[in-house]
Amino acid sequence: MGRILFTYIVPFLTPIGLYALWIWYRTRYAEKHGGEAPRFEQGPWPLLLFAGAVFALGVLGISAAMQGNDPSEGVYVAPRVEGGKVIPGHIEPHKKPAP
Repeated sequence: MGRILFTYIVPFLTPIGLYALWIWYRTRYAEKHGGEAPRFEQGPWPLLLFAGAVFALGVLGISAAMQGNDPSEGVYVAPRVEGGKVIPGHIEPHKKPAP
């Protein structure tokens, strides 16, 4: 659940949260100094949703680029069943040639 929260939901909702903070700040500023406070309902919602989607896709792209193993570490062996037991997937180190 934590991975889903931090890779999908938080990046998508970040622009809306920042806009809500700006509305809160501007409302307090308008109360102290006069003027009209912006209305949350009249916000740039299509732009906020688009920015959230772009940000979420960027986070997904960065996390995909940063995951994985170095190919020089070894060869991945897929999980398999041997003798009725499941052997989990693992990485076998490269075998060094005999001198």
